[in-house]
Amino acid sequence: MNIDISANEYRDLLDILHIADMVLSEHWREPDKRSEQHRALIQRIYGMVRVEGHDLLIGHDARENVYAPTAEFEEHTLAHVLIGEFIDHLFWDELISRLSVRDAALAAGGMDRLNALSDSGRQAAEGAVRQSYSEEFSRNGIANLAVIERFSGEGDQVMTSD
Repeated sequence: MNIDISANEYRDLLDILHIADMVLSEHWREPDKRSEQHRALIQRIYGMVRVEGHDLLIGHDARENVYAPTAEFEEHTLAHVLIGEFIDHLFWDELISRLSVRDAALAAGGMDRLNALSDSGRQAAEGAVRQSYSEEFSRNGIANLAVIERFSGEGDQVMTSD
């Protein structure tokens, strides 16, 4: 299969690939084997950069045989702006969602009771809490957010890439 794109479209493709590469790779200390084929494809397309005349945007480390965006690319890419906006939105959405479920479960008498509610009942229980958190964080960000340390061993485990 051949795909015919212009030099400008190739430049846009570099932004899209950089976003994909960041999502696939940036949060892992070691490469994730599940995304090897995706990262290999990104490398292959990055390697076509000389053909498209954008050789100042993607550099090649001959020793490691790896292509990577250059400082020139990093300084002028829309990818970082878009990823930053996405991360910010995801942070607030996840924080509000998790706090809403937690507080709705507390009000319902536990997670089992919250889960026993009908879908509309659960949405109603979480909705008011969600709205309250949305308004608070929209007004004040994290300024009023506090962590109360509890070492009872209860609660959800936090999953990180580490």
